[in-house]
Amino acid sequence: MVETITPVVHGGRRSRYLRSVAIHTLATTVAAGAVGLLLGALGALVGGPWSPEGSIVLGVIAAVYAARELFHLPIPLPDRKAQVPAWWRSFYGSDVTAALYGLGLGPGFLTYLTFGTYAVVLAGSFIAADPLTGALISAPFGFARGLSILVGLRARNEEMSAVIADQLTMAGVRPPPRLINAVALLTIAVVAFVVV
Repeated sequence: MVETITPVVHGGRRSRYLRSVAIHTLATTVAAGAVGLLLGALGALVGGPWSPEGSIVLGVIAAVYAARELFHLPIPLPDRKAQVPAWWRSFYGSDVTAALYGLGLGPGFLTYLTFGTYAVVLAGSFIAADPLTGALISAPFGFARGLSILVGLRARNEEMSAVIADQLTMAGVRPPPRLINAVALLTIAVVAFVVV
C-alpha cells in the first residue's frame, strides 16, 4: 500500500499524491464507519445494549488482546491475512485505486492486522448496540489507517518506497508498538471493568 500511494508513483507531484492520500483516507474512514454502523445495528437487533455484561465482555476482550501483545500469545486476529489486489493499481487510475484500497483497508478485517486493538473496536461497536455510536467508534480506526500511508511521503524513488514498506512491516513486531497497543488495551479493560 505504501508503495502504491507515494509521491514516486505520482511522478513526484505533491498535489496529485496528497489528493490520493485524501481519497484513500476518506474511503478508509467511510468503510470503517460503515462496519461500525452495521455492527451497532446488529447489536441493537439482537437485544443490546447489555449492561453491565457488555462492559465485562469488552473488558475481557481488551485484556485478552493486551496479554497477546505483552506476552506474544498466539491469539488469532479477526483478519483475512491477505493484501488488497495488486492488479488494481495497474488496471485503474490513481484516484480509483486509492479509493478501492481505502475501501479494502477500512473495514480492517479484509486484510492484515498486526495488533488486537481493532478486535476491541469491533466488539465495542457491537456492544454499543447503536448504529451511530458504532460508526463513531470504528471510523477513527479507518481514519488513522488511511493517514498511515503518509509514511511514504519521504520516498523519492521505488527503492526507498520498498524500504519504507519493509520498515513499516517490521514496526509491528518491535516492542514499542506492541507495548503502546497493550497499554491502550489495558486502559480499555480497566475502564470497562470500572464502569460495571
